Amino acid sequence: MIVRIEFAPALMTRELAAAYISSSVREIDELRDRNKITPVGDSKRVRYRKDDLDRYIDGLPEGEPRGLS
Repeated sequence: MIVRIEFAPALMTRELAAAYISSSVREIDELRDRNKITPVGDSKRVRYRKDDLDRYIDGLPEGEPRGLS
């Protein structure tokens, strides 16, 4: 699936959050389970805050990807 985001909304669905951080929905679920990102809303309409996703991205280590030496 190709998603084009011209601007990021303050709250995102799982699918949009995954596209925003260039990952999968499964990884969003894993990040939530490890308390790296916090969902907001009720059980029917779970969303993720852009600020929370940005904090996660900012905390990623920099460097050369593994396996590309």
